Amino acid sequence: MPLPLIHYLYSSGLPHWALVTGASDGIGRALCSELSMRGFNVVLHGRNEAKLVRAREQLEAAQPNRHFRTVTADATVFSKEDIDRIVAKVADIPLTILINNVGGTAPLSSNFKHFQDTTSEEIQALYSLNVQFPLQLTRAVLPQLQKQQKPTLVLTCGSQAYIGQAYVAAYSGCKGALHAWNRGLATEQREAHSKVEILEVVIGGTYTQQLQKDAQFSAGLFMPTAETMARAILARVGHGHRSVTPYFWHFVQTGSLYALLPASVADSVIANILKPSVEAKRSD
Repeated sequence: MPLPLIHYLYSSGLPHWALVTGASDGIGRALCSELSMRGFNVVLHGRNEAKLVRAREQLEAAQPNRHFRTVTADATVFSKEDIDRIVAKVADIPLTILINNVGGTAPLSSNFKHFQDTTSEEIQALYSLNVQFPLQLTRAVLPQLQKQQKPTLVLTCGSQAYIGQAYVAAYSGCKGALHAWNRGLATEQREAHSKVEILEVVIGGTYTQQLQKDAQFSAGLFMPTAETMARAILARVGHGHRSVTPYFWHFVQTGSLYALLPASVADSVIANILKPSVEAKRSD
């Protein structure tokens, strides 16, 4: 069985790198911090250059012995040229880890809304951000990871919403697609005896900037901070998982809800939790 995260740092003396998407803030930014503390240099991806530069400067101040790079691309409207540019940014370094963290409900006018009020433009951007971008980037970077013939990692941040939840129906579809893709890719790599580990971490409610805008939510036992979530994610790496809920209290929460209750009851419970935050339904 593979060792934990240190498994991806080799004794060759070479500096090893991780590429983290959506690294400007939230879980992505926290993952960059945790990785740098554990010996990795990091390439930060984001769409806002000013925020990326600020994040890089903070990381450099905290970890002066590490190296950091930035690359910008808007995952909601990306092109092949954007993917090629990211690949070029990591072509000359020993890339060990790709973390597909970018995603979320940012393209929506509200985190929670009725599906029929979701615009076609929002759906397009939502699927580009949450599905197309991580799949296209992984496809482009995978050959570089495979060529190393040493343990490497593709870690993708999924969501508890993949099971299908009210008021995030379009987003649930994105995460359902991502969940299925991860399973298929993991099986392909294992069948090929590849040294690339494919891991999905199923993330529940985390108190990031997106939810901090909603007065209905606050940090707590079932709503960890981004820093707590980042540590939980990295603790699950290298243990042979294919898909895992990294934060213990989310595992307890979903396990008791979806495993013990009938699906219709569990769905209603989630719907009632989210309902106070739902954007007012548009009148025709």
